[in-house]
Formats: sequence, C-alpha cells, structure tokens
Amino acid sequence: MSQKTIALLGNQNCGKTTLFNVLTGSNQYVGNWPGVTVDKVIGKISSKDWDVVDLPGLYSLSPYSPEEIVSRNYLLSDDYDVILNIVDASHLERSLSLTLELAAFGKPMVVALNMIDVMEKTGTKLDVDKLGEKLGVKVVDISASNRIGIDKVLDAVAEAKAPVITNFFDAEISEKIDEVGKTLDDANLSDSARRFIATGIVQNDEIYLEEYKTSEKVMIAAARVRNDIESKFNTDAQSYFPQARYQFIDSVLEDSKITTESKTSVISKAIDKVVLNRFLALPIFFVVVSLVYYGAMYFTSYLELIPFEGEEGTEYATITDWVNDNLFGGYVTDAVASLCESAAAPEWLSSLAVDGVVGGVGAVLGFLPQIAFLFLFLSFLEQSGYMTRVAFVLDRIFRKFGLSGRNFIPMVIATGCGVPALMANKTIDNINERRIGLITTTFIPCSAKLPIITMIFASCFDGAWWFAPMVYALAIFSIVATGVILKKNRAFKEEVSPFVMEIPDYHLPTLNNILKAVYERCRAFVIKAGTIIFAVVVTVWFLASFGFGEEGFGMVENVDASLLAAIGTALCFIFAPLGFGSWQATVAVVNGLLAKENVVGTMAVVLGLDGEFEGGESDLNTALTQYFADMLGVEPTAALVPLLGLSFLAFNMWSVPCCAALGAMKRQLGSTKWWIFAMTYMCVWAYCLALVIFRIGGLIMGVLPFSFYTLVAFIVLAVFAYLLFRKDNSGLTPIRIPSRQV
Repeated sequence: MSQKTIALLGNQNCGKTTLFNVLTGSNQYVGNWPGVTVDKVIGKISSKDWDVVDLPGLYSLSPYSPEEIVSRNYLLSDDYDVILNIVDASHLERSLSLTLELAAFGKPMVVALNMIDVMEKTGTKLDVDKLGEKLGVKVVDISASNRIGIDKVLDAVAEAKAPVITNFFDAEISEKIDEVGKTLDDANLSDSARRFIATGIVQNDEIYLEEYKTSEKVMIAAARVRNDIESKFNTDAQSYFPQARYQFIDSVLEDSKITTESKTSVISKAIDKVVLNRFLALPIFFVVVSLVYYGAMYFTSYLELIPFEGEEGTEYATITDWVNDNLFGGYVTDAVASLCESAAAPEWLSSLAVDGVVGGVGAVLGFLPQIAFLFLFLSFLEQSGYMTRVAFVLDRIFRKFGLSGRNFIPMVIATGCGVPALMANKTIDNINERRIGLITTTFIPCSAKLPIITMIFASCFDGAWWFAPMVYALAIFSIVATGVILKKNRAFKEEVSPFVMEIPDYHLPTLNNILKAVYERCRAFVIKAGTIIFAVVVTVWFLASFGFGEEGFGMVENVDASLLAAIGTALCFIFAPLGFGSWQATVAVVNGLLAKENVVGTMAVVLGLDGEFEGGESDLNTALTQYFADMLGVEPTAALVPLLGLSFLAFNMWSVPCCAALGAMKRQLGSTKWWIFAMTYMCVWAYCLALVIFRIGGLIMGVLPFSFYTLVAFIVLAVFAYLLFRKDNSGLTPIRIPSRQV
C-alpha cells in the first residue's frame, strides 16, 4: 500500500486527539513547527505505512491564534495527501462550517462523524450516506473513545477522493475570486491555495492584506469583488461568506437528519428563555449567588444539628459552633494540652502547640464547614450547566470592557484556587484578553479568601444576608473597571476575539461527582492549611512570643513587647490611612501576601486566642470586633466598625494573591516587566479601594470628619474617574462579528 500523509483536522474538543491516539498508538513524536512554539504531533499507522499529522484544533480558517495560523499554513503547504476531518456529531452545524472551508482546498478528503451516539441522545438521527452525498465527500460514523468504526476510517482514507462540491457560494462570485487568485505572483501556489488566499483577501483577512498590500493589481481585483458582493447581496464581504456557508449547511442538514427534540432539550430551552433573558439574566445570577452563600451560612451557622453533652444535658450546636468550640476549642485543645503536660513539655513548647498551632491553624480550619457547603452548591451549579450560561451572559458585558465570556471560565475556577485559574488563562488566544484576565482573575474570592470573608461577615456585619453578594459585586466591579482602564492603553491594543463555547443541556449532576469535586477542593484547602499556614503560624507565634526585655532575649508575657510588634509597628504607618494602622493588622496583612489563609490564623495568634474559638472573650469574631472598636476608640456597635472591617477586607481581597499564584501568573505572562506591572496594579487598586471605602464612606455616613486622608481619597476617586471615562488611546476600530459567523 502506498505511503500517505494524513492531515487530521477538527474543532477543539471534538475527539480529534482521541482518534489520533487510536490510529497511531505509541508511534508518535512531538516537536515544534518552524518559527513558533506550538507543538506538532506526528504519528505513524504502522500497518498502512501512513503518517498522521495532528494539527491544532480550530473553529475556522480565519485565524485568531498562533495554533490556528499553524493549521492554515500547513494546509496551504500541500505537504499532505488526504484531509481527515473529524466532526462532532452533537454539534453538526458549527463543525460542518470548518468542513466546507477544508473542502475548498480540493484535496482528497474524508469526514469522520464522531460521537454520533451523543447526538442521538438529543433526539436526532442522521442519514450518514445522504450527508456524504450532499457534502460531496465520504462520511463515516465512528466513536473514537469506544474504538468503533476505525476500520471504516482507514478504508475511506485509502479510497479518498477530492470533494465534489468545493464552492458553496454564488458561481459568479466564485469565478471572480479565481480571477483574483490569478493575480497572485507566487508561482509555488496551487490552484486551491490561490483560491483560498484570494477569498481571504476579499474577506479582509488581516494577514493576507498585510502580505499583499503592496500589490496594486491584487488589491484592485479584490475591491471589485467586494463591490460586486455588496451590490448583489446587500451585505459586506466579511459577512457574505459565513452566511452562505451556514445557508448551505442548513439545507444539507434539513435533508440528512431527522430531529425529534428530547425532553431534556425542551426543558433546557424553556429554562433558558428566563435564565438567558437579556434583562433578567444578571439579576438571576446575583440572586443565585446570594442563595448559594446564604445556604452555606444557613446550614453551617444557623441550623443546630449536632448533639453534644453540655452543662444542662444534651445540647445541640451548629456545625460551625461544634467544629470551633467542641472540636478545636475542646477535644483538640484538651488533647494537645494533656499531651504537653504528660510529656513535661517546657512552657514555650506548650504555648507553641496550643496557642500557635491549634490557635492559628484551628482558626482557619474552623471555617471548613462553610467552605465545604459553598463548594457543594458551586459544584452543583457547574455540573448542572448553569455556569456555562453565566459565561455567555457576562460575555455581553465583558466584551465592552476589553474581555469576553471566555474570561469567566478562569474566574469560576478561581472560586476554588487561583493557581489553576491563572493557568486556565492560557486557553485565551487574544493576548489582550489574556493579560487583563491574568491581572483580574484572582479578584474573584478563592477558597483561601473565604475565611477572611466569613470572619468579617460574622464579626462586623452580624451575618447580614447581603454581605456576600456585595463582596462579589465589588469583585466584578474591580474586574470591569480594570478592563475599561487598561484597554484604553496602546499596550492592550489587540481587539477582543469572538467567544465560542458549547452550551450543554441542563442535567441533574450525580451525587458522586459533586461529592468528589467537594472532596478534592476541601482536601487542597486542608493540605494548604497543614503546610503553608502551619509554617507561617509557627513563625508568627515565635515572633509574637519572644522579644528583648530587661533580662535580654526570651519569651515575653505581653505581646506588645515582642519582635512581631516591633516589626508591625515599623510598617503600620502604611495602612494608617486605611483605618487599620496597628501592628496586629499590619502583620496579618503582610502574612496574607504570602497566603491569604494566614490572615485569619495570624489574627488569632496576635489577639491572644488560645484555641477556644467560641464563647466569651476568646471568640475570634468577638475579639476582632472589640479589636477594631478599640483601634477606633468607639463602641463595638458603632457604625465605623463595619466600615473598618470592609476596608480591611478590601485590601486583603484585591491585593496580590498568594506566592504560588504569583508564580503561576509570572509563567503565564511570560514577562518580568508585565509581572511587576500586574503586582503593582493589584496592590495600588486594593489600597485605593480600601482608602475610598473607609475615608469617603465614613464621611458620607457622618462617622468620620473631613481630613487630609479624605482629601487624598477624593483625589484618588477623581483620577479613577478620569482613567475610566477618558478617550480611548488604543487606536483601535472595533469590529462586530456575529457569533454564528465564527
């Protein structure tokens, strides 16, 4: 059998790589395409002596990313014998758009219809032979993951023929495009390559326009075709070709498939009429977020579910109370204290174990019930299909601010951890969106920040139902404002790319999958608490317990005389304008720059808590409220206390993320200059936001007098307004591309 080279092409997530692995087994090698860092994977089908080139997934041959450009350039190279186009049968309309573009090359071609079983579950059946007849190519149905139909693919490739239909648009326009192709001077171009490039020039493809801009005859011929299209079809050339392509696809599918809409699809469409309504979508989203957080707090902090032996017999506690008061404040503290006593441990070691480890780490783990329930509800929303809808809802908003709905996906991941969320930004092709996304992704509160939110929520806002939605609204505001400010600079000059994403039908997630997702996220949180937080808490305990006294260096009874107090006192002036210019809060904030969970653990140590987190003066929430009140010189019930709590929260929420996230950010940005800019911007944003909240908020509420810092806050607000509303200096002319045309 003769040697062949097969170009394997398809949309992203269509099963292309699965089919490649099935065809080639272990006979693969990976390298880089010349001039780019995009991987090229080549495998060999040993029994046939065929090479298979696995090209990067793409939705269109009008490229937006280096990967798509690689695929297009390879097709133009003509260094292959057969095109094997794998198509997702469950999304035929979108997938066949690429098929028609590939057919235009006139090379022998086979269409492998993958995941046809998934399509049939939606109530759709397909006549494969009729589809092939209408498309003018051989079509075979397969299931790559189940290794079904692989022999049919190999037989079809062996007998592959050029498509019968290579043009799906007006014959007169087709002839004129061929005339444009004849004006191209490159003698090495094949007829199909000339036709493809000419079509691209007519459609104002930026790459080809730049390449042939000096050729007057090419530009004139292309302009004539554009004029003919506009006069004949009353539309611009950029819109004409996608419209013609989809009209042809609609006619093909109308003759080739029988659709009986499934019950799931009917229900999904009915729900989406409300959930995706242009006016109701955002309010519904904020209501859902409010219910998620209220539900997490209700099940953990209000329902008394757990029985325990109290002073008056059997009593009941909420999950949070039991974990804090009974588990860490009782069993763990007593066990550790008894162990130290029986081992005749010195005073410093007992203090380290009880005050440092149990007091610090336990204060963080005490929020695990709320976090677990929060993850439970979020996992349900993700796996049910709702979060995908939210991405599309927010795309309409984000697109106005230099982002797109695809930026929402890393933000969803960020609710768990900022590190994978930052890494998820690498799937964003547009460098402008990616940079802004990397700067703003960690503005979304991750699991490490939830204990801080819960601490302020319980201590300063008395569990108000609106607090969590307000925090998330501030997070979205920070993201949107950042997008507006940055996209007006020339450094962020690339246009926002089209947003392409699947919307699955709604379905009821399995309990096993939800619990698995919750377990993985909680496990990561606990591991972090047991490693990073442990190390920081031990360090904080040491610095808070030792210092220089009259007898020299040693343990101190008063934490105000400790090394930690000295360090915090030297730095606290930085945060004085924000209201929390004390050494305790300063130390907590600085430790929070290493890992956000450290804020709660550090506050527990510096406030002198001993592991009993509920009841009396040792309660963390009560102690924090009293601490804020003492710092301000007011009563704990004063209106200024919540304002200070919100200022403290704002800086910790929106300043730089943990060290691990900063490392991931640097790798994704690929530039030390951009990394430093990102860190600086985040710190400045958080500082200014906290300053405005405390100073201007206090003035408006009548609890703070006008001062020098108030004047500074108004100047900051004026600068922000200028940056937000100033003229766009990026030099861009926005283009509108309907999603169906991509």
